[in-house]
This record gives sequence, structure tokens and C-alpha cells, in this order.
Amino acid sequence: MRVIDVDSHFLEPTDWLHQVAPDLADELPPSDPIQRVVQNVVGDLLEVVPTSQRPENLIDLLAPSGRRALRAMLDQNEEETAAALEGPLSSYDADARVAFCDDHDIDVQFLNSTLGSGPFASAMKIGRPDLARRGLAAFNTWSSQTLAPHVDRLIPIALIDVSDVDWAIREITRMRQAGSRAFQVRAEPVSDTQSLAHPDLDPLWAAAADLGMAMVLHIGAGRGEVKKGWFFNGGDPGNFALLHLVNGSVVPQIALAALLIEGVLERHPGLVVMVQELGITWLPHFLHTIDSITVGAYGEQFGMGKGDYKLPLKPSEYMRRQVRVTPLVSADPLRPTLDLVPPELLVFSSDFPHQEGRSNAVELYADQLDGVGEGSQEQFFGASIGALLDL
Repeated sequence: MRVIDVDSHFLEPTDWLHQVAPDLADELPPSDPIQRVVQNVVGDLLEVVPTSQRPENLIDLLAPSGRRALRAMLDQNEEETAAALEGPLSSYDADARVAFCDDHDIDVQFLNSTLGSGPFASAMKIGRPDLARRGLAAFNTWSSQTLAPHVDRLIPIALIDVSDVDWAIREITRMRQAGSRAFQVRAEPVSDTQSLAHPDLDPLWAAAADLGMAMVLHIGAGRGEVKKGWFFNGGDPGNFALLHLVNGSVVPQIALAALLIEGVLERHPGLVVMVQELGITWLPHFLHTIDSITVGAYGEQFGMGKGDYKLPLKPSEYMRRQVRVTPLVSADPLRPTLDLVPPELLVFSSDFPHQEGRSNAVELYADQLDGVGEGSQEQFFGASIGALLDL
């Protein structure tokens, strides 16, 4: 049975930017990983809450589990940097990663960044979107060069900025030539005046479909709004982060609903969307809801009304045709979701080498799939995404 891992990660060496773009590295202020992670988790809290009302250490804005995970990741990066002096590491060395995949029965593995968007964040903070896009391109160059010996099995996931459509098209075209098959976008509006489903982005989605490049919606790249008043709880400020985690499953639903209702997937039938690390328990409810509010789950009288929804397929049918969702091995049991959705919708991911990922993910999921039909198992482990992307 062929296994395709659609969501693993690099743990980039701390000097990766200096390796590929030393001039840019010298021009940008250093990226603070703690501030970036906190920003991703708690939204715009750092902009709207006065400094005097924040904890002295920003990491205290995270929930206890988040603090532990962030500290562990930072410690792991330091350990990896030191260990790299003694030999290749599977966290970013291509030969070592292939050996890891061989040991764990993984045929193809997609690699997301961990801290590769740091230069982008640093440049945007000083009001330099031109440098920000150079930062994304630099990471894409580093990742593709790093995996170049084995791009038949190790696939870099590109980072792009959709606010500049022409640049984004050039970048995904360049990365496709370098072996990429997917690119990550933020699961939120492009700006306050442009939806992710706006027709101005159609040239990008058309190019992605033509190139065979999947759109990736990944945790941390997009967040739902939680009003800042919830922060002032009279107790542990880290509890505010838990509200964001509760709200996290809303993020992919809003983005997908926009793409479905506005006809993006109808206009671009070859566009593949992968939703990663954003949970799976929301999926049965979403499929029911999105059909109910458009075509009517129990007859047209419960939908938008006869003639209001003009697309030829139900939203759930577009989902089956073009969207795939990954469970997080440490947090998302496959059952009962697997029994409540079409079997091709859920696809395998390990999240290796992150703390919430598992190196033995194939074995763990195989145990959960015991008793499930062989065809459904093959769909989950590789056949579903393999067919969509011709892998």
C-alpha cells in the first residue's frame, strides 16, 4: 500500500536565510519566534492590548500546553543546530529524511516550513512588503535546494503572498519547476477589501490548477477573530489562547465556504485544496451545513430557495472532488469522523518532527483502521491525494 504524507515539516537551521540570501538577512531585523507564535495563536491581541496590560513574558499569553510546546520546539531547534555539526539530521537533510521515510514505510512526504515565514513577518512589521515577498522566495529557494536530491519523494510546500497575484503566479511556477506540488496561503481574507474568493484571484487559482499545485490551508496561517474583551477575564491570561483554539475549527470552514459558495471550485475544477492540522471533527457538520444552506439538506425549502444557488454541484460534491483534510495524529481519532464523511476526504499526515506529530504515525493510524475495508485504507494512506495530484 502506497503511503503519501501530506503534512510533515522542516526544522530549519537558524542560519537558513543567510545561506541563500545573506544581503536580505542583513537588511531585516531578526525574527522573534515567540512573538510570531503568540501572534498566530492570539490574533491581534498584541496590537490592541496596551503593553502595561500584557504579561511581561509574551509566552504567558499561551495556554499551559502551548507554552510547553513552544519551549520544546525552541529547545529542539537549538539541539538540532548543535547536532548538525556531528551529522545529517532528518529534520532538514534530504538523505536523512529519505532514510526516515524508508524506515517508516512512507513513499512520498510533503514538507511545510516551521519558522520559514520569519523574514516575511519581520519585513511586514517594518512596512516593507517588497522585502517580505523576497523573504518568502528565499525560503522557497532554500527548501527546494535542500530537497533537490530527492524531490521525487520529498516535496517542498511553497510559501506565497496572494496579495500580489502576478508575483504569486511566478513563484508557484518557479517552485513547480523545482519539484513543489503545493503552496500555502492564509485561510483568511487577502485584505479588509478582498475575499480569498474574489475573482481577481482567479488567475492564480487557474495557474495552480494548470501546474498541479495544491492550495494548502494550514494551522497558524489564518485565524478566527475572538473579541479582545474575552482577554480580560480576571485570571490567567493564557486562557484567552484556549478560546482561540476552540474557535480554530471555524477558520477552515469560513475559507472553504467562501471558495464553495462563490464558485471558485466550480470555475477551477482542477484546483486541489488541502486542509492541514485544523482538526477533522468539524467536517461532518460542515458538509451538512454547507449543503443545507445552499441546496437544502431536507428539500429546497430549507436551502437558499429555488434558483438562488446556481452551481451545478452541491458544495459537498465539490468537497469530495477537490478538497482533502488531514487529522492530527496526536489529537484527532479517525473514528467516528471517518464513518460520517466520504472516505476519500481524509488523508494521511504525520506532522513529523513536531512535538504534536508522531514518527510512527503510519502504525498508529493502521491500528485505528483495523477492520476498515482495504479500499478505504488505501484511500486514506495515499490513493486519494495521489489520484488528485497524479503522484
